[in-house]
Amino acid sequence: MKPMLATAGPLPDGPGWAYELKWDGVRVLADIAPEGLRMTGRTEHEVTLAYPELHGLAETCDDALLDGEVVAFADGRPSFAALQPRMHVRNAPAAAHLAAMAPVTFVVFDLLRLYGVDLTARPYSERRATLERLALESPQWTVAPSFDDGKATLQACRAQQLEGVVAKRLTSPYRPGIRSADWIKLRLKTSQEFVVGGWQRGAGGRGGSIGALTIGYYDGAALRYAGQVGSGLSDSSIRNLRERLRGLARPDSPFADELNRTEARDVEWCEPVVVVEVEFSEWTPTGRLRFPVFQGIRDDKPAREVIRE
Repeated sequence: MKPMLATAGPLPDGPGWAYELKWDGVRVLADIAPEGLRMTGRTEHEVTLAYPELHGLAETCDDALLDGEVVAFADGRPSFAALQPRMHVRNAPAAAHLAAMAPVTFVVFDLLRLYGVDLTARPYSERRATLERLALESPQWTVAPSFDDGKATLQACRAQQLEGVVAKRLTSPYRPGIRSADWIKLRLKTSQEFVVGGWQRGAGGRGGSIGALTIGYYDGAALRYAGQVGSGLSDSSIRNLRERLRGLARPDSPFADELNRTEARDVEWCEPVVVVEVEFSEWTPTGRLRFPVFQGIRDDKPAREVIRE
């Protein structure tokens, strides 16, 4: 199953909505069954091995399907940068070492199945009440708080410098894989995912070093150019990017827009499948990012779902 997605927009107001914090982590569905625990991301790839500290979820009930976010905290706040070393691990000893050094928390915000009963057609308010009765509380997992005052929730998010707010219609069913207007997200941080369509070599141009990524987003079937990002690229992120870009070279640009000579200079084009998170100050009138900074690789998000938010 793929998770339900929120639509970006202004925060709705009124009695028909509940409000949750937007967590700066990785979306995960946790399937608890008699056979054990299986955790999958938005791409439906299994990530159970990466988070051994969450394996105890299998003991919390006999059968359930939970929707939530795997979050790493730094100084009491969710930190995508702190989560980066955990996201790409597929080796059990390495995962165990990282879990001891920098543990994560699974923040649960929806319940899709319980004891063999499919709850997706039931309203959010009913699913939420059932989830709260499960009392999923431990140092490794918790139920996300929910509020009925959107303005106060937004004000608290601003004060705590959190990522944003998600409003959920109380009557809404859960629509797997659908980006629905029944869930509205408002980001306070100016950041989002982008697709890598090419890259430029770093200083000296030796060894396949990456100096900047050429990035964009999908507008329907068209990949639109958003600019280049080089700031924030560390040695470890460059190594990870080189591994993911290996074998993806193509002779021409994947972008629907025609890039000018400066934008296209010395770019090695690639198939647009790698997704990255980028923080930036604003969009320019010509649709380019101003002062972009690389934040990390998003293995959890399919490239074709990356749109301008």
